Amino acid sequence: MQQKLKILCVEDEPNLLEDLTEELEEAGYLAETAMNGIEAIKCLQAGRPDLILCDMMMPELDGPGLLQHVRREYRELDTVPFIFLTAKATREDIIAGKRMGVDDYLTKPIDYDLLLATVESRLREVKRIEDMNRARLQVIENQLLGLKVNRGAVRVAMVSNNIQLVAPINTALLDLGCEVRTVREDALKGNGFSPQQDEIVFLVYSQPVHFYLEDLKERRADEKVAKYVVLAAPNMHGGIREAIMDCGIDEIIEYPYKPVDIFKQIVLHLRGPHADVKTALLI
Repeated sequence: MQQKLKILCVEDEPNLLEDLTEELEEAGYLAETAMNGIEAIKCLQAGRPDLILCDMMMPELDGPGLLQHVRREYRELDTVPFIFLTAKATREDIIAGKRMGVDDYLTKPIDYDLLLATVESRLREVKRIEDMNRARLQVIENQLLGLKVNRGAVRVAMVSNNIQLVAPINTALLDLGCEVRTVREDALKGNGFSPQQDEIVFLVYSQPVHFYLEDLKERRADEKVAKYVVLAAPNMHGGIREAIMDCGIDEIIEYPYKPVDIFKQIVLHLRGPHADVKTALLI
């Protein structure tokens, strides 16, 4: 039996919230409810929804405030559609919401046929993107298997103090047959870390990592034997990005660290230093 998709409904008017719940459940969805943005955040902490319907004007934390919080603090929800419910959506409101990352608007009083059609359309779009990403990932995995036939496992070092953050990446790389070692950033100080046996070094960006990269820049070019990839926070400041790229970093990947982006670096390494991303990956 297929699991029901979960819709988080955030609305401070009890009767409307009840109507939304009934319409969504009759359409086959699982409806979760919250009366304001604060309650919605508690729901998000308990589990991931497939779509968020949210009133704009609410006490405690309004719709725009919740949207900004979700887009800033819950990067793993970037693909979850966020739809505003509003009694008055001016042109300025719509432009501001789009810039914050809202996906759609529905005006009150709610046309429930339009609501269900919008929800279905947005969820179908998410599925299409997920299917496309799975297909791309499969292409890369197949290429990796082919490239590894005549050589041993790729040796990877993962530098981070947040083991939980990088655990999914390490698991995915191990599943591909890579040799992976996790290094705490404290080892970057002094001579505690040597990449001589590593082919690719992933570093979760932090101040100690930045100092290490600056030090790396001062060394002779022939001492940089591995491919260096920085795993950065979302929307990294342009000045910081330029500074670490100037240290000789090969690539920066922003959070969330998608497997397809990680695996691309493995493929490009196996293809050689002059491989082009598009031609090397055939996608």
